[in-house]
Amino acid sequence: MNSILERVNQVCKNVRDKSTESVNFRKLIALTRKEFRLNDIDLEIKTKKDQSLESDHFYVMAYYDAENDSENTTAIEVIIFHHFESNNEFKKHHTTELLIQIYDATVHELRHQQQSKKRKYITHNEHATEPYTSYLADPDELDAYAVSIAIELLRAMPAERAKKYMSKLTVLSKFKQNGSLVSPALRSYVGHFYKNPLLKKLSKKVFKNLDTVDTDQIFK
Repeated sequence: MNSILERVNQVCKNVRDKSTESVNFRKLIALTRKEFRLNDIDLEIKTKKDQSLESDHFYVMAYYDAENDSENTTAIEVIIFHHFESNNEFKKHHTTELLIQIYDATVHELRHQQQSKKRKYITHNEHATEPYTSYLADPDELDAYAVSIAIELLRAMPAERAKKYMSKLTVLSKFKQNGSLVSPALRSYVGHFYKNPLLKKLSKKVFKNLDTVDTDQIFK
């Protein structure tokens, strides 16, 4: 897993380093696409305008398609939802905020790609029409989100401190830094599975990842 973190971290660092102090949104996305190509990470980055968002807000979603992967076509799609104009100027800290979301989403989907390759691209579940809790409870998602949660926590605190709260996930899920949740992914799990045994499974997986994730390869 750390090899994936290293590759995606390098892409994000390159984009930030090559960005000017103030870069427009269109150029930033073009540079990000280019760096992923140069680092042989096959994915498609799309942008989609969402009129419901405030002008300075955005969020990133990503998807993995096992069928595409089995056919050697681009299997990961990253979508940036925003309400920017193409000439919107991004300062360095805004660029970092966007790249953190791209890093997290990409790492999550590359974890799914690992899972899929191990079972020769056989797809077990489709959650499009199922409740969101079914999606989160899926073993693949539990595994991938345990990595995502560990990454989010390690951005904000040392591993030893995070591990002290593995039996108190509800408390940990409320932690904030600079006004934002330390781990939105953990907050989502606690919100959907409060007092559910599934949280114990999640805790064990996160604990393991806190020990094994290379903090030097977490983009921040």
